[in-house]
Amino acid sequence: MSSITRRGLVLGSLGAAGGLALGGCSSGSGGPMQLELFQFKSEAIKLFDKICEQFNAANPGTQVNQNFQADNITALRVRLVKDNFPDLITINGDYGYGSLAKTNVFYDFSKTSLMEAVQPGIGEILPTLGTGGEGQVNGLPFANNGSGVIYNVDVFDKAGVKPPTTWAEFVELCDELTAKKIDPFTWGFKDNWTGAPMFSSISAGHLTDGVAAWYAARAKGEHSFTDLLPVMEKMKKLAGYGNKNKYALGYNDANQAFAKGEAAMYLHGTYAIPAIRSYNKEINLGTFATPAEDAKDTKVVSGVDVALTMGVEPRHEAEQLAFIEHLMKPANLKAYCDEQVAFPTLKGMKATDPALQGLVPYFDRNQVSTYSDHNFPQAVTLNAYMQQFLIDGDAKKFASTLDEQWDKVVSRLQRTQ
Repeated sequence: MSSITRRGLVLGSLGAAGGLALGGCSSGSGGPMQLELFQFKSEAIKLFDKICEQFNAANPGTQVNQNFQADNITALRVRLVKDNFPDLITINGDYGYGSLAKTNVFYDFSKTSLMEAVQPGIGEILPTLGTGGEGQVNGLPFANNGSGVIYNVDVFDKAGVKPPTTWAEFVELCDELTAKKIDPFTWGFKDNWTGAPMFSSISAGHLTDGVAAWYAARAKGEHSFTDLLPVMEKMKKLAGYGNKNKYALGYNDANQAFAKGEAAMYLHGTYAIPAIRSYNKEINLGTFATPAEDAKDTKVVSGVDVALTMGVEPRHEAEQLAFIEHLMKPANLKAYCDEQVAFPTLKGMKATDPALQGLVPYFDRNQVSTYSDHNFPQAVTLNAYMQQFLIDGDAKKFASTLDEQWDKVVSRLQRTQ
């Protein structure tokens, strides 16, 4: 099937007809070519403006202008309907990215050499979510996060404890902290998505053949979510430790409580670190990967926090690729990662923030797993079911519900493709 026909199907599914115009427009008055950077990170607006300004100064024939859109998946679908796809796109590497990539609306970067500079383990993440065709690379990983355990180094030191390396040690640590009247964790389950980092982190050590491989098989009707009952039981175990008001606190409340030193650990992604520090600039943070039963199976869960892409048929391909090459320069990656406490994606680059050093060795050894929850179609509403499970503790019901909802949603999606 040709890419034009495939894109026509995308538009048809969105209730629109006609062709798809990609790219931006050049000035009709002889001025510089205008390109739009469709950018979704509110906390990085100033930095992307600075990067655009640097590129524009070095390339007077091209003007890249940032357009911030927080809910960019929805906005991108609207732009598809309007035949007005952005020239340059930053996007989160989750299920939403994968679902769009499968419809062949994104450029294939395998035609370029840009992926050669990307760390291999990180480079494997986006294709597992979806591609426009076999062997395609439809997004470039710009910055990664890591999900595991953030801990208060000063609380650990005062209690005389160290990060665990196995699941048994992890439970022993929680018991020891509880005995010393220190809350092991801060939880904020009022926001239903906040159980997902724990689900993904524990899944990474349990699905030893690979998280992405397990979900790919599940999409074919193989396996059952009962395979993840041990993961769910571990979630229930950890959720039993920590603050008693866990269902009254949301994510921001939990960030603030942890910043105040009210607990020893916070099971979240490194994306939470800037928020925690906003409440306490002096807090001394460390990280470790959520331990598996056997230390050799422990992996850091990592997602492409920011991916770079553009339309499948860019009208100004050379200029658009030039800007993406500019974004992927080590100096720009370092500036972003230092500011946002993220992991750089290029070979030879490492995170420099002290709080991230506990996770760096896992990236060095390629002990990296994708997020389990990134593999769920949005219509499954995983977070709502997970929040209910954390309240009632019924793991078998949770697994059964996921099987039922997954099969229903995936069957419907397959019929419409």
